[in-house]
Amino acid sequence: MAIAQAALNDSERYDGVARFLHWAMFMLVAAQFTVAWTMPPIEWGTEPEILINLHLSLGVLLMMLVIARLAWRLTHAVPPPVAGTPAWQRWVAELTHFTLYALLLVLPLTGWAAASARGWAVTLFGIFRLPGLVPEDARSGFKAGDMHADLLSWALLALVGLHVAAGLYHQFVKRDGVLQRMLPRRR
Repeated sequence: MAIAQAALNDSERYDGVARFLHWAMFMLVAAQFTVAWTMPPIEWGTEPEILINLHLSLGVLLMMLVIARLAWRLTHAVPPPVAGTPAWQRWVAELTHFTLYALLLVLPLTGWAAASARGWAVTLFGIFRLPGLVPEDARSGFKAGDMHADLLSWALLALVGLHVAAGLYHQFVKRDGVLQRMLPRRR
């Protein structure tokens, strides 16, 4: 069943705020991975420099957007599933979204804990400073940093890849309008 973008009515689309938050978070996650892959390795004695501080600030901004997006989602209805979507696909989509939200909250928290354990200032682009999440030299902060870099970031990357692949599958194989629900309207 092919659904043209224009054929979607407002109840079948995410609202403008949800779409904005979705794409802003996508851009921030892409920026975070780009910065993370280009910043120097974090080892014992590493001092934060421009790219590390940028990574920390982007993490704070991402955490703020995730909280805003969760608040929006909890207070605003989402479009119903596309008619004919099998129950297993709806379940996988819900599980994927839940896990994406969880990772997008846990990743900044583990990064913040790791920075706190190193005694680094965590700020939002120097505008305000967050308090330390754990005491300096806290073993839990260093373990959080290991989980941040070695497990959680890769899990997020894999889930984002799955999410993108599912969107493309719906767009080009099923042609069922699922992707258009989150795209900006065409004029």
